[in-house]
This record gives sequence, structure tokens and C-alpha cells, in this order.
Amino acid sequence: MELTEVEFWDEYWANCRLPNVVDGNFSFDRCLRDELLRSLAGCRGEVLEVGCVPGKWLAFMAEDMGLVPSGIDFSKSGVECTLRNLEMLGIEHGRIVCGDFLKLPADRRFDVVLSLGFIEHFSDVDAVVGRHLDWLKPGGTLVLGVPNFRGVYGPIQAVLDKTVLDKHNLEIMSTSFFEELGPRFDLILKSVAYIGSFEPLLPMGRPGVTGPAQFFVKAFLRVCTYIRRLRLFDRLNSRFFSSYILAVYTRES
Repeated sequence: MELTEVEFWDEYWANCRLPNVVDGNFSFDRCLRDELLRSLAGCRGEVLEVGCVPGKWLAFMAEDMGLVPSGIDFSKSGVECTLRNLEMLGIEHGRIVCGDFLKLPADRRFDVVLSLGFIEHFSDVDAVVGRHLDWLKPGGTLVLGVPNFRGVYGPIQAVLDKTVLDKHNLEIMSTSFFEELGPRFDLILKSVAYIGSFEPLLPMGRPGVTGPAQFFVKAFLRVCTYIRRLRLFDRLNSRFFSSYILAVYTRES
């Protein structure tokens, strides 16, 4: 079962600013970029991103890793945003498809299949991972990334807007889930790690302040945005406060 609806994402991406690129001055982008460069070193060929909007990671993998990018997303406004973004950045690409990933026929296979913040929006995660593998070549690389709304982020997000938590499958937000996932699908786990350190921009709140708790939390996060500009925190990670989990697998040939 999907925990979000297409209307949510159409509205979310409708006003996305372009061009949209991986920003090394933004702590999360910097940490994920560095981990992808490390864990995907040596990957060649074509990459498919599931949930590809707004295309900044496709552009990164094309420019920095030499991969030919394609993508799938079920938000029409999001796909239009992605196509405009890639065009503005001058990125040559394969197909950018608008459709339901769980229903689209896997009419070709890719050397790398990744999703960065996709599988956590479903209750039956194994079925979604299985669909990723339908698009992956034997011997190919599967990359799965999810935000970590456990640890300190659960209480923080609950104060700001609990409905955000309802749109995420919190049970999969641990490295142990990804360690146990590999054997179920005959995948070889290359790496799994908490990354991103503390990320003050992960919790999402509505405009305004509704009480003292929200005021304190928003003030705390605002101060932390300045602190997180310092790169020395990037490698400080823990399941209690790191903002992201990234798992990389190789599919058996």
C-alpha cells in the first residue's frame, strides 16, 4: 500500500526552482554525494532512478560518474520539472517516464538502479524492492536510500507536523533492515551506513508557530543550519541522529 498519493507530489514539485543541482554547500547533498562517489566507484553504463524528480541526482551521476541517466516518477508535474531541469543543465539522458513504477512493464534493464527516498512510502517494501530488481541487470548495482525518521527525528517531526510521519514506513529505517534484505533477494551487500550526520532540514513543518514546543524546535533547527555548514560534522554519524541510510548491493550474475 502506498502511504502517499500522487496529488501530494504534484503539489510538492509544482513550484520547484530550476535549475536544481547537487549543492556541495548543503550538508545533506554533500554527504550523499560523497557516499555515492565512494560506493559506486567503478560503475559504468546506464542508471535508472526510481522517483527521479527533480533530476539533480541524475545530472550528478551523468556529469560526475559518467552514467547515462533515465528515470521514472508518477508525478506529471514532477516529470515535467525533471525534463526542464536536465535540459537547462545540458544533460543528455535516456527516457524520463511518467507512470506508476509498480505497474509499468520492465521493458529493459540497467547497470545501476537506485531510489533515494522512495521505498519508505510503501507498507509492503519487499514488493517494491522486487520491482527494482525487475529493471536491474544480472551483476548490476542496486542503491536504496531512505531518510531516518527514527532516533531524534521522530519526536522533532511529531512536534512540527505528525502527518509527515504517517506518510513514511518507519519500520525500515535501520541498517539491520537492509542487512536482512539482501539474503531475501540473493543480493550481495556491498555497504550500508548511516550518513548525513544531524540534518536540521530533514524535519518538515508548516508555516507559522502553533505553540511553545514548535517555537523551541524551529529555533533550535535554525541555529543548527548554521552549525551544519561546518564539514567537520559530516563524518559524525549514529543511528540516533544521522539523517539518512544508504545501502548498496550487487546482484548475483
